[in-house]
Amino acid sequence: MKTIKKIILVAAVLVSTLGYAEKGKVLNTRTYAKIAVLEFENVKKGQQLFVKDAQDGIIYSETINTNGTLSKTFDLKELKDGKYTLELNKDFEIIIKPFEITNNQVVFLTSEATKQFKPLVVAENNQLRVSKLNLDNDAVKIEIFYDGDMIYSETVNNETIVNRVYQLSKLETGKYHTVVKAKDRSYINHFEI
Repeated sequence: MKTIKKIILVAAVLVSTLGYAEKGKVLNTRTYAKIAVLEFENVKKGQQLFVKDAQDGIIYSETINTNGTLSKTFDLKELKDGKYTLELNKDFEIIIKPFEITNNQVVFLTSEATKQFKPLVVAENNQLRVSKLNLDNDAVKIEIFYDGDMIYSETVNNETIVNRVYQLSKLETGKYHTVVKAKDRSYINHFEI
């Protein structure tokens, strides 16, 4: 009987949250004991959803297999009291929604929700373009590697829009990769010339 009541409650919460869509953001969050219901709009097949602990360890991961609105129910009964994050890893951004479990209750910390923009890296005609929206003006470190060896490194400070173009040698054909570091995250892109 308890299970049926929980299922009815979760269904009611899902129906009540559908009317609050806001494009490109977490639409709504509702919790009941250690059950959390989340909705995201404009998800695409191949994007990833993660639940991480305070040490950035992955507790749960899922690759999205549909386009449109994602409605997800999480049963968090196995998690201990502490801080966690729910992350939706999209094409050009990561939506981070922190939550805390205390005394068998889940509380989403909406004031701490953030969005991080991924860098765009394009290699074309022996030129490498690196762009990143950096609204917090944090330091952004760009490293370029050729066949595993670092050939260039630069740290960009206090720029809202990081936009760099690097000329690569026409004589050095082979495997390259970049590492762009910002806000305790590293973004790696592989390419060949």
